[in-house]
Amino acid sequence: MSTALVVLTWNHLDDTLECLGSAVAMDPRPEHIVIADNGSSDGTPEAVARAYPDAVIARSPTNLGIAGGYNLGMRAAADLGADHILVTNNDVAFDPGFYGALLGAIQKHPECGMFMPKIHHYYGDRSRLWCVGGYWRRFPPDVKMMALDAPDAPRYHRSGPLEFAPSCTLLIATKALAQVGGFDDGYFFYYDDWDFSARLRQAGHGIRYVHDAIVYHKVSVSTVKADRPARWWETNGRSSVRFYRKHHNAAGLAIMTAWFAARETAKRKPARVPPYLRGVLAAWRRQPMERP
Repeated sequence: MSTALVVLTWNHLDDTLECLGSAVAMDPRPEHIVIADNGSSDGTPEAVARAYPDAVIARSPTNLGIAGGYNLGMRAAADLGADHILVTNNDVAFDPGFYGALLGAIQKHPECGMFMPKIHHYYGDRSRLWCVGGYWRRFPPDVKMMALDAPDAPRYHRSGPLEFAPSCTLLIATKALAQVGGFDDGYFFYYDDWDFSARLRQAGHGIRYVHDAIVYHKVSVSTVKADRPARWWETNGRSSVRFYRKHHNAAGLAIMTAWFAARETAKRKPARVPPYLRGVLAAWRRQPMERP
């Protein structure tokens, strides 16, 4: 069995080098490294090629988004003959025992098509969790992330099945990937992972949380450093429409849109609402999105 690590990059070279450094320090570690570069302008592909001459560099001249970037890297990984593909954003650092824990999970649960690690925050208190998966919440109808920003606790020390897994870091079986056809690159970001999780389960492949595979996440470096401009919220709104069209219904979308507007207004963040609604309306009208 072989695994290819696919690191998605869009600038932030220092984060990429730290991510790769933690990956090669793992014992055991994936056999192959693939860089899926989303049009970086800071010399990331060239610097990685110098530091890791055996790495495969898959480059896009433009930013394909998370879904498109992952697909770019996974195609390169599949060409290497990998049985499993470990996709990750570049803003993470791996625990030394991360990959070994995933290998153990694969051996115990070969029926699963995807495995999610335990994701801790990188900054501040590293015992604090970022997320351990997601489930479908009936009201308001949406995917609810579990243990979001929560302190670690014994109940998160048990591995188990999941409904949804965020795309920060995922180990995907190549056979499952071939069946479901990769991420839907109609999403630029957000909801792409919920969509992929839903399609994977619909195809009969399980998703599993692996509690002893630990990764530290710098939590949305690409978006937080950009201070989440109006365009970010507009794209989020667009993605919600695509997801609800595919996996829920118009009533659910309407409820979630109203809930979002009320929530952000109550949080004294009303400036987020107009661009989000513009995105929802544009996607509902099937207007094409101008990508960066």
